Amino acid sequence: MNKFTVTELNNFCRVFRLPLKYPEGFCFCGGYVVKMQMVDWFNPVCPKDGYINDYPRILEGDELEVMREGIVSFIQGKVYMKEYFLNDHLVITDYGDTILVKNCGVSPKPDN
Repeated sequence: MNKFTVTELNNFCRVFRLPLKYPEGFCFCGGYVVKMQMVDWFNPVCPKDGYINDYPRILEGDELEVMREGIVSFIQGKVYMKEYFLNDHLVITDYGDTILVKNCGVSPKPDN
């Protein structure tokens, strides 16, 4: 089971757009350069019950899963997800968690 300690200093994350295609073949000679683009950053963990000094905070179990689902939902509503709906996005937090936001695979309906 994953367990993360979030403090006021590490409550930060970055969102990267992943490429549509990756290099082929084996990486025996030091690897391949893969281009990612940072498209967003924010504080992912909101204080419990509105208390601003709710640190350190331990995230694990159901609370961690609910928080991850909230981050995915938040990102899926962003403009960059609508513009680049075929790309997966990777969330990397400063407290050690990573979340893969899968593409939706279809063009979203325009907002009217």
